[in-house]
Amino acid sequence: MSLDAAKYQASCNKYGAVWKALDDVLYDLCKNHPTHTARGSINAKLWIIGRTYATGIERKIESKGSQGSSMTQLADLFETNQNAIDQLVSELAGFSEPLTEKMLETIVRVHGQLFKLIQPLLTDQQSPRSFVSKYLHFHCPLVPVYDNIAQQELRKLIRWRKHYEVFALPSGADSDYARYCFRFWQLYQDIGQAGGTASVKLVDNYLLSLA
Repeated sequence: MSLDAAKYQASCNKYGAVWKALDDVLYDLCKNHPTHTARGSINAKLWIIGRTYATGIERKIESKGSQGSSMTQLADLFETNQNAIDQLVSELAGFSEPLTEKMLETIVRVHGQLFKLIQPLLTDQQSPRSFVSKYLHFHCPLVPVYDNIAQQELRKLIRWRKHYEVFALPSGADSDYARYCFRFWQLYQDIGQAGGTASVKLVDNYLLSLA
């Protein structure tokens, strides 16, 4: 499969008409509550992003038997580690389109560190890969969103080549997310070279539209 410029433009048009308003609400939520020093802000971001974007994070945390106990445990973790999480998020502050290799390297490193912080809370060492990418994305729209659908479509579009590894894997990085980002970067560039308007959000939406 190769890039279909017409399909890409159609997906961009549909995104603007159907989904952009929803995402804008989530971007504004994180813009208005960027830190993790207040439990109310933590709850709002975790519950709304975690459930709106079907991250699956709640199902991966063992319930304590009460309603919302899985998400409460995640919020407890974020509150306990508020300084570390704020530091990670701050490293992405100021990033804006266009995406660059240097930005992508920082994103992969920050994703890996938040991944490592959350994973011990999950049962059977399941992966918080998708949740972390979506949570970080709404704090910094240049973070590529990972989920199984997008990953499958990207693999069809961009066949793996060793030279796609445009930087060495940062210490502690999630290798699966890093490889996804390497492929994503290739597609992002292909769209720009074809004359399309490339943004991380629009490329992510295009991948979902292919499914």
